[in-house]
Amino acid sequence: MSKLSELKDRTKNLDILYVEDDPASRQQISSIMEMLFASLTVGEDGMEGLELYKNSKFDLVITDINMPNMNGIEMMKQIKAINPMQKVIIVSAHDSGEYLLSAIRAGVDNFILKPVEMEQFQEVISKVATIIHNEKLQEHYRQELEAEVTEKTIELLQQAITDDLTGLYNRKKLNMCLEKPGKKILMMLDVDNYDNINVTYGYNNGDIILQKIAQFLKENLLDDSVLFRLGHDEFVFLFERNTIEEIELYAKEIQELISRKPIEYEETQVRFTATIVLAEGDKDLLKDVHLAFKRTRTIGKNRIGIYHPDIELEQHQKYIQKCIYMLSDAIKKQHVVPYFQPIVNNKTNEIEKYECLARIVNESGVKTPVQFIEAAELSGMLPDITRIMIEKSFDFFKDKSEEFSINISEIDLNNNYLVDFLKEQALKFKISPQRVVLEVLEGISASGAQKSVEQLMALKEYGFQLAIDDFGAQNSNFERVHKLKVDYIKIDGSFIKRIDNDSNSFHIAKTIADFSKSIGAKVIAEYVHSEEVYNKVLELGIDYSQGYYFSEPIPEIQG
Repeated sequence: MSKLSELKDRTKNLDILYVEDDPASRQQISSIMEMLFASLTVGEDGMEGLELYKNSKFDLVITDINMPNMNGIEMMKQIKAINPMQKVIIVSAHDSGEYLLSAIRAGVDNFILKPVEMEQFQEVISKVATIIHNEKLQEHYRQELEAEVTEKTIELLQQAITDDLTGLYNRKKLNMCLEKPGKKILMMLDVDNYDNINVTYGYNNGDIILQKIAQFLKENLLDDSVLFRLGHDEFVFLFERNTIEEIELYAKEIQELISRKPIEYEETQVRFTATIVLAEGDKDLLKDVHLAFKRTRTIGKNRIGIYHPDIELEQHQKYIQKCIYMLSDAIKKQHVVPYFQPIVNNKTNEIEKYECLARIVNESGVKTPVQFIEAAELSGMLPDITRIMIEKSFDFFKDKSEEFSINISEIDLNNNYLVDFLKEQALKFKISPQRVVLEVLEGISASGAQKSVEQLMALKEYGFQLAIDDFGAQNSNFERVHKLKVDYIKIDGSFIKRIDNDSNSFHIAKTIADFSKSIGAKVIAEYVHSEEVYNKVLELGIDYSQGYYFSEPIPEIQG
């Protein structure tokens, strides 16, 4: 391939602006350029060349220096001001250092000296054309990469806001929509008893059925509404142009359609129902529909509920949130402290042991478990309270002789820390395990969760005593209690407090007392609040009494 052919291969796609005031030079060089370049635009002086440049886009500008109206260097400065990356070649008979320096300062890319020699022309054009070609190639790659990144970014963003199973928008997308100002209506649909579908058809088939439910809901969407899947079997519809009355009618239509049109799956018909709730407003809508759902579910399934600001559950939720904050602060600052309620030996009428009861004592006063136990269970902080109670109770009784009891919850047993922790604290404070009674609710022993029972038996084997608290309040499992070989059974206070004037309570208490004696367990009567109740307790031969008749829980004890 000849040099000219190689040059044409580099220049054939370039658009050129050529500015020259001398007609002879203009004609000579233009004839060469027309063979090389894709297009050629010619100007006769600097002013005309600048206007041509402003109105079109060129890959390369080739200009003479000395021209009327505006010289080539001044034109080049203004072109570079418009586009600093513009490639410019100067063609001139001037070879003095002053002109060359001015051109370099203006940003010239190369020079061609007059009279123009073909070899020099080809060499200069080839160099600049190669630079332009490479820059275009880089720009092409950059644009391709940007397009690929943009496409991938859009794809990732779409994945981030799309539910994998159903292809619907997900909670993230819903949150984005809810952030936009303006009044909206949310309708949440929860598939009733979806777990039964999973159990009946298997989880993989359950997912397919859920996909079909999602498709059914998509096919029955109102205009201008958007459907989301929050997770599991919860779907949410977002409306921005409807009234709550219209959406309530729509909810009834959806429920009716569901009842009339079961899901077809593998030649079977899967029937289901749905609970639907609505909430209207401009903020906290997701919270509102969940509150409405909880309230509606307490009434039953396959119902329609509408959120109202005066829902008691919302007030309770706010209260729980406040309690959780208070509880977290109390745990961090060690405001959880044990109070002690005496347990009296009914034969000697002497205080023989104490129950350690959790209190929160801070600047606002003393709080009992009724005020924080639900928040502790919901937030997972109950084991933190138990740990504090164990450590502080052991520390308190380390230089005393009485037995003391500590309440242990099923959550504590589920966390599987008690065996090691209790042993560690007994060694730390030199407390004999025989002095410590671990009180568990009868529901733990009745349900008989294997890990819970194993831990209780391990603690019993180490020397700790066991007591069943509030016995009779739940579905009592006498056999399980017998197998655990408990040391104490505490009769639930709801029977004891009425034992003096309610024959049923008296007979239940007597049955529990007789059973306890038959398995060798001591009996404690809780809630002994009057002399009349205490006399009945004595009549039944119950071993110990505990209640306000003797003392309320106190922060310190004598002795």
